[in-house]
Amino acid sequence: MRRTSSAQSITSASRPRLILLVITLFFCGYFLGLSTKHLLVPGLPEPEDEVVQGTAVGKGKAVVVVDEFKAPDPNDPFRKFRGDTIHALHTSSGGDYQNYQTRIMYASFKLVQQMPGGEKLTGFTRILHRTVPDYLMDEVPTFLVKPVKPQCDGWCDYPVANRPHAIKAWFDAAAKDPSMAQGAWFFMLESDYVWMRPMQIPGSAWDPNVPGVQYLFDYIQPWHPNAVPSIKKLYPGDIKDVPSSGPAPVMMRFEDFMKVVPTYVQDSVRMEQDEDMKSKLGWVREMYAWDAAVAQHKDDVKLRTEHFPYSSTIVQPPFDVDLGQACMTHYTWGALYHEGIPSKGGKQVYRWEKRDIGRIEQTLKIEPIPMPIPFREGLFLEFDAPLTKPRHNLIVK
Repeated sequence: MRRTSSAQSITSASRPRLILLVITLFFCGYFLGLSTKHLLVPGLPEPEDEVVQGTAVGKGKAVVVVDEFKAPDPNDPFRKFRGDTIHALHTSSGGDYQNYQTRIMYASFKLVQQMPGGEKLTGFTRILHRTVPDYLMDEVPTFLVKPVKPQCDGWCDYPVANRPHAIKAWFDAAAKDPSMAQGAWFFMLESDYVWMRPMQIPGSAWDPNVPGVQYLFDYIQPWHPNAVPSIKKLYPGDIKDVPSSGPAPVMMRFEDFMKVVPTYVQDSVRMEQDEDMKSKLGWVREMYAWDAAVAQHKDDVKLRTEHFPYSSTIVQPPFDVDLGQACMTHYTWGALYHEGIPSKGGKQVYRWEKRDIGRIEQTLKIEPIPMPIPFREGLFLEFDAPLTKPRHNLIVK
């Protein structure tokens, strides 16, 4: 019988153990390389973090999930709201003309609150500058302010003169009674807006790097030679600092309104005392007062001025062509359809104009607005502007 050497016996006995050792070393090396490949090969991503309820577990480094909109201090009445909440405000004299618009605007606000994202619309207040309450007090949340010009309860030459003081009165009152503040952002509006969808906010109100927003009006031109002398009386700096905007629509933080509004009031008072400024700036002079005030606070208030199609606030039918990024329409102009050019005698074939509405019966019982006639080529709007299909579609919307 053949004898086996001791060396052969050892080798035969150890072979399974060697195979097991090689397999173990292979997998250890594989998993070590897999976990460190982002260090060896430039450009490969680090292993992802697995996040469960705000805490990272497992593969990667621990991370904290931050809610950028979280209320900074639930116990602070001014900082208890999430940073994506909005308190809408608008001013009114309480006349039938504005009350008609207010009822439509507030009704559309409540409809939009029911849409996805509408829960961020957390407050609505009408700032009523009037000597006595009106008939919408029980329908629309209202803050009553004594007007500077009491005669504007009825007819007066410039009812807008009451707006700056009324806005200041509300913010002063809210500073004393924080329960009046119902959001992180404050959105100043006018009554002739219709809500179409929730507002696309610029970011968290609690992030100081996020600016507020306002709308650029083409007809507000502080740089115009006729306007410059008046603007310079209020703001002697670079005329380019003065935006082409107005006090609505404007969305800012509470503290930013508290900075700008007192200056806005002072500038508007100065305008009313200056006949030359009143003559040169006309009906929109109070909008210029706002713009001059914003310029004076350009270093301590972040505010972005937007225009269609980038406006997140309003569009203005019938001259804008679609809703773009806006959340509201502003019917400052009428929808007037003409067969032929209006300035050359074109026949008016459809009309809806807010200025035709001013009787109490129209306000108390709002009738459905008649739809425009079907679109066809060759129709014109006022100012001889051609009616295009996109313009027509926005009106119908």
